[in-house]
Amino acid sequence: MDRFVDAEGHKFVGGSVTLVIDRMAESSRLPFISHVLRYTGQPLGAGNCALYNVYQASFAVATDFCDGRKRPRIEDWKTYHSAFADSWEALDALKESLEKDAATGNYTHLVVAMMGWRTSQEEAIRNFNSIIRSIHLAAGGEFRPLFVGITWMGRWEDRWLDPLAEFLSYAPIAELADMLGLTWVGALSEEIVLPLSGKLDTTFVTHSFGSRTAATAVCIGPAIRRNPALPRQPLAGSVDRLIGFEAAFSLQRFEKDRLFFFYEDVHFANQCNHARMIVLTSSVHDLASKSIVWADFAGNYRYYRSYCEANPKPKVACASVDEHGNLQNEYDKGKKLLFLDATRLIAFKAPGTDGGAHSDIFRPETGRLIWNLMAKRAPGTAPPASAVDEASR
Repeated sequence: MDRFVDAEGHKFVGGSVTLVIDRMAESSRLPFISHVLRYTGQPLGAGNCALYNVYQASFAVATDFCDGRKRPRIEDWKTYHSAFADSWEALDALKESLEKDAATGNYTHLVVAMMGWRTSQEEAIRNFNSIIRSIHLAAGGEFRPLFVGITWMGRWEDRWLDPLAEFLSYAPIAELADMLGLTWVGALSEEIVLPLSGKLDTTFVTHSFGSRTAATAVCIGPAIRRNPALPRQPLAGSVDRLIGFEAAFSLQRFEKDRLFFFYEDVHFANQCNHARMIVLTSSVHDLASKSIVWADFAGNYRYYRSYCEANPKPKVACASVDEHGNLQNEYDKGKKLLFLDATRLIAFKAPGTDGGAHSDIFRPETGRLIWNLMAKRAPGTAPPASAVDEASR
């Protein structure tokens, strides 16, 4: 059984898997799943193993495979050209592992996390640990997570060109974030997360462009199919909540089915019927979202004020969060979309990061906000089957 370690060094039950999405040559920019790794939370990575890993050779592997079976099977790396197609096998391996874990009854929640632009894999994993630990501290023992962290290649290396680099790289990064939602993250949502949502309370915890990817994945789903000749079947299941901290997309996606200027040509039809609750935050201290003046990002505080104060929308509830992560203000809890003024919570510049307080989402107070949202069941939500069974015992 996998374990996490909290701030005091106490271990608590949790299963952790990281799915990594890379890209092929820049000429194609085709995303593929490069590896799926299982973490046990032990010192020096003891017990960690791979469910799937393209980083291997015929004579050696970078990480031992969990069951001794190499996935994908690479006999001759020089002639290996099927990383995209083989990514379906990566999802199969992940699905098999998560279904076994969920069937044990040891877990209370399924959490899927994805960070944003410029987050290296090493940094993303540190962030995942901080998020889960913070939720655990707030939950007081009621949180035993089955966790999936998604990392992706979205880093811009030419730091000395800022802010020109940000301007030039916005379009390809925004396009890539949507592409991931329409490909492998969408397939993950459709084939793994939605089916498991009937067994475990399910939450996406995402940040910045990771929120854009997750929303596209859940609200639209994958454009790729295992067998395009087969008709697409209606999907069952809905995630309980999709939380997007300082989200790098516009709420116009929920409202318009037409091109909005040049950057929001994506529409979430049917009010995103595979998410029961969507929570987005904004902060006046977020300078990264503020610098994108041509796009009305949810994380941009000017957009929050125009959306919630100057021209409030009937389908969206607007509220605020205090510095302790507690929800304030009276708001309509029956509305699916909750837009939060998190200025008092997201207020500090994290060391080693840019964008003002854009990345201030890893402190215990943020974990308290996440747990407060988890504890408040989403509109129209019935408890997962596992929760009903536990309550009846």
